[in-house]
Amino acid sequence: MLLCVTSCKSTETPVSAPDESVEAAPTQKLGRFSTQHTEAGVLKWTLVGDTSTFHGSYVEVENPTVQIFENGVVSITLNGEKGKQFLSGRKKDSLHLTGNVVGVSKDGKLFTETLYWRNLAGKLYAPDEATVVRGDSTWLGTEMLANPTLETVTMKNNEFTLYPKDEKTHEHHNASIESE
Repeated sequence: MLLCVTSCKSTETPVSAPDESVEAAPTQKLGRFSTQHTEAGVLKWTLVGDTSTFHGSYVEVENPTVQIFENGVVSITLNGEKGKQFLSGRKKDSLHLTGNVVGVSKDGKLFTETLYWRNLAGKLYAPDEATVVRGDSTWLGTEMLANPTLETVTMKNNEFTLYPKDEKTHEHHNASIESE
């Protein structure tokens, strides 16, 4: 019985106390990087970067370009200085962009320093300051949550200059601005 406990305990030690430096150490470095995510055969997003480094649970990408698709059409194109694709855990298939992040969709442009693509929820999230521009209208705030087309956006701590001409009604939807 004592032998089994000792054997089981030594087997569990690496699992219960992982060495985090192993996780952070890159396991593979590549030049040009490109990947895509599909669900049930439908393309959801693509990620392209200059170089990539694999870290076990995520891939780090330099100068990433992300295209998010809805119904087979690009809904937004995002660019940043650095990016991460999460490969496992609750963030699996989600993305994180940092450094001069710019997003361009049919309903506007987005500017921020940190942006998350929450794949499961299908939402963009910028925890810090973000600016959304539609035509001549600008909207500045924090904790931005938006759909990928920037058709629907919510933010806190709002400052904005809005012009009615920039909030036009489209045939199938109404572009809207919401604040909290």
